[in-house]
Amino acid sequence: MEVRALDAMPPTSLFWSTLFQTGYRLVSHRFRSLWVGSMEITRFKAIRSIWNVIMTLLFQRTIAEAVERYDATRIVFLHCLLITPTLYAVQRLGRDPAMITVVLDPFTAPEFWFKRTGGPLVVFSDRLKETATCRFGLPAAQVRHFPVILREEYDRPLSPGEVEAARKRLGFLPDSRVVLLAGGGEGLPHGERHAEALLASGLDVEIAVVCGKDEGMRRRIERIARRYPGRLVHVYGFVDFMFELMNIADVVVSKGGPATIMEALILQKPLIVSQYIYGQEKGNVEFVKHERLGFYIEDSRKIVERIRTLVSDPSVYEAYRRRIAALALRNGTGEVVDFVMSYQPRRTRAMAPVAAHLRDFVYLTPGGRPDPMRQLLAFLAARLGYDSYLRRRKA
Repeated sequence: MEVRALDAMPPTSLFWSTLFQTGYRLVSHRFRSLWVGSMEITRFKAIRSIWNVIMTLLFQRTIAEAVERYDATRIVFLHCLLITPTLYAVQRLGRDPAMITVVLDPFTAPEFWFKRTGGPLVVFSDRLKETATCRFGLPAAQVRHFPVILREEYDRPLSPGEVEAARKRLGFLPDSRVVLLAGGGEGLPHGERHAEALLASGLDVEIAVVCGKDEGMRRRIERIARRYPGRLVHVYGFVDFMFELMNIADVVVSKGGPATIMEALILQKPLIVSQYIYGQEKGNVEFVKHERLGFYIEDSRKIVERIRTLVSDPSVYEAYRRRIAALALRNGTGEVVDFVMSYQPRRTRAMAPVAAHLRDFVYLTPGGRPDPMRQLLAFLAARLGYDSYLRRRKA
């Protein structure tokens, strides 16, 4: 099987790409009240319908071109806002690939994941499976539960000898305690504040901070570190050796994203979660707290005090590691891949089909150019089943 990863954002859509990337990071991390409000209003069906129309107009052409170019026989959804545009695109093309949705949020997920699906859902917890079947009414056979998916290297932690070699290669002292501050590709919100509190505390630890794509944070932390010349601080941007840093670390401070949390837990590292995104990551924090695998603390000074307890009291530290080990977490990527490859295409009726004789009308003007207003009209009409109206317009 040949695998293609598709970024459905049109490369010329500067406004939308800025909105989705920079806007998402700013609103979810810096303006949390605004983010909460935006998540709450998507509970209304009309708001979700408007979003789906916007996403279809924005993404469906890129998706349709990719499906034709690569002759796709299977489509795996890794973002909930791409489900409706893809369903529309494949119906426009008259194709019927197998479609599998992988819900990346393990415990709590936006309603967009469940309201319209093109096939089975892959979920990572019994809690989310119950949500899909009981709250949203999906057939139990359509919802498949697997362990969370991570990079293949997380199948096995590094041995003590490999950890020692990684420490030497990355410039860490052989026997020091290491605190890792990381929040995924977008960096850890308020990471500079937590780093400065650690530096000012005098705690005898090495500090590693992964800022991801947030170059502004990286520069700020480097300036802060220069004010503490006797302290060992490793500041990184976007890295491809997070696995090594996780193995080196004794304590991980992160936001509530599923990848970083599960990576830390599968390597049996006690966690401190400093922030989470409402509506998506709340369940991750509740899982950490309920199972007593770590802490949820926003205040930088309290984070430092909790780290002090963990690194100075071996009995407390080992108690958390034993609870994490008792969960017997494992990497489910191989199982999910096997399921995707074995799943056979079948006809989906998730959306009303668009009649074949209407496809040219749906996408192009008489001059052969895309017409967004006609696309919007045809999309709404097809969803409501008004084929007769479309036939009159086409005539």
